[in-house]
Amino acid sequence: MKFQPIHRSRIVAALQEAGPMTLQEIAEYLDLSKGIVGGCIASTRWLMPQQVFRIVRHQPVTGHRGRDLAVYAAEAGADSAHYVNRAKRRKQAEARYREKHRASINARGRTKATATENPWLQLAPPEIRGAMALQGRT
Repeated sequence: MKFQPIHRSRIVAALQEAGPMTLQEIAEYLDLSKGIVGGCIASTRWLMPQQVFRIVRHQPVTGHRGRDLAVYAAEAGADSAHYVNRAKRRKQAEARYREKHRASINARGRTKATATENPWLQLAPPEIRGAMALQGRT
């Protein structure tokens, strides 16, 4: 796929006008596909390294798994350093898991708490369960 210089000039103009943006934001801003924008930026960065586009920061992905999103600017220079705090990232992933699976985690906790009591108690008629529960404790 060959990228036309018109795309590059439109992307540069959009970044100068609106400031640094991610690929998705650039694509929405210019009403182009994400593939065209990504390919144009990638080929320009490969053909003219550190001359047209640079990564100014990385934006963390929220709500799902994935790499951090690069935020591009139309300026010359080296890319900014990308540091990932793995412990913080792991905590966020565990929090998402707990939120998503809260019902099953709570159910597991309830079954473990009642496991020490009489397992046949749930089969008894409701009117005699209280007496059976008291009988097992004494």
